[in-house]
Amino acid sequence: MDDFAGKVALVMGASTPGGMGEAVACKLADQGAKVVVSGLGAEALDKLAARIGGSALECDVTDRAAVRNLVDHCVDTFGGLHVAANLAGLSDRCPIAQIDEAHLLKMTKINYFGTVWFVQAVAEKIVDGGAIVAISSFSAYDTLSGIAGYAAAKRAADRFVQAAAVEYRAKRLRINTIIPSTNDTNMLRKGLEEYGADYDAFVGDFVKLTPLGRISRPQDIANAVTMMLRDEFFETGQCWPWTGGNWLLGHPRALA
Repeated sequence: MDDFAGKVALVMGASTPGGMGEAVACKLADQGAKVVVSGLGAEALDKLAARIGGSALECDVTDRAAVRNLVDHCVDTFGGLHVAANLAGLSDRCPIAQIDEAHLLKMTKINYFGTVWFVQAVAEKIVDGGAIVAISSFSAYDTLSGIAGYAAAKRAADRFVQAAAVEYRAKRLRINTIIPSTNDTNMLRKGLEEYGADYDAFVGDFVKLTPLGRISRPQDIANAVTMMLRDEFFETGQCWPWTGGNWLLGHPRALA
């Protein structure tokens, strides 16, 4: 299947092995796209680009000028830009009583500013009728303790995506957000290990609240993102839950 044959794709947040961004990049390449992968971690990006026949450029999504340079790299390397996805994000736990300016700035820069800079830069250079997908979080809609700064930044980014869909309507851009719940990434496993939490117990609580009987995997997110990037996906300015039904039942209340 070559749904993206002849198209140039940009995937931000693709430097973590076993992550959602890597899965999206591989899926797009498998379906014929020329893919530029980016994020933090040049070595991992170079290996991924070599594996999928694409190009890599390290970029900090919080740096507006660097993101603009990344988009120019796509156009200069492959002759254009047709679809783009931003899977970059970071969640640091911090109880509300301990939140300070440094924490809020850290969460806001990557999760909100990063979305703004990415959509802004891509929308100016992408072809008319192109598509952009940003990554949100179920925690922006179902309250969890300890990550208020992260959740608020993600919710703000979702609102920005909706505004962008309206403002760029002259180009007929499809700009949407995907909202995953807990996803089985290497980052999740590493985070749980650092916090001394048991992976099976943590995931088991989510599975009980997920009608499809398991948490999502990076490939599930890749399937959703590529669907939204296809030409026939007729929607824009929407925030799409992709949780296996966990959206209906919510997070485990022990985490609230």
